[in-house]
Parts: sequence; structure tokens; C-alpha cells
Amino acid sequence: MIPLLVVGDSVGIRMPNNKIIDMVIEKFNTPLAVPSANISTKPCGTCVEDIVNDFDNKVDLIVDGGKCNIGIESTVVRVIDGIPVILRPGFITEEDILSVVRKCEI
Repeated sequence: MIPLLVVGDSVGIRMPNNKIIDMVIEKFNTPLAVPSANISTKPCGTCVEDIVNDFDNKVDLIVDGGKCNIGIESTVVRVIDGIPVILRPGFITEEDILSVVRKCEI
């Protein structure tokens, strides 16, 4: 359960495919509120060097989880009245979504 205080009237949920973050989530046994590893409007880095360049002297710690397996942005989907609407195309495609639900919009 994610407290309403944290999310307001909507929430974005992401589950990275990374063993390090899997261990962190398992250790805390709760959802984590964390940002993406990029500066707003800039593309996400695909290796730790990209992240260090973007965040140099802006954060106290960067965990190197290894090179990104996919290398493209996450698909952003908003479910409106039970219908998934793709807000930002990414690795998961409209066809992928349609393989598990009847309707999807972009």
C-alpha cells in the first residue's frame, strides 16, 4: 500500500530489472520513493559514467548496478477508466500491452 500523502491522486510505479535494487526492496520490504537516474528533460544514462557526469557534486552516493540491459527509456502508461494509455513509448510496446489487455491507446 502506498500512502496517499506520498502520491496525491496518481502514482508512477517502476520495477527495474536489477539485482541490487531487488535486494534493497527486499531488505526494506516496502515501496521506495526514488527518482530516475537522470536530470529532468535529459535522457537516462545507460552506464554509471553517464550518471556520474549528470549528477557530479549533486548527490552523496551513486550505486553502480552495471550497464543497462535495454538502453532506452521506460514505457510510461496511465490507466484511465481501466484502459491503458501510453504516454511515453519505450521498451514495452503497444503490442506487448495488447497481449494482456483488450484495448490500449497512445
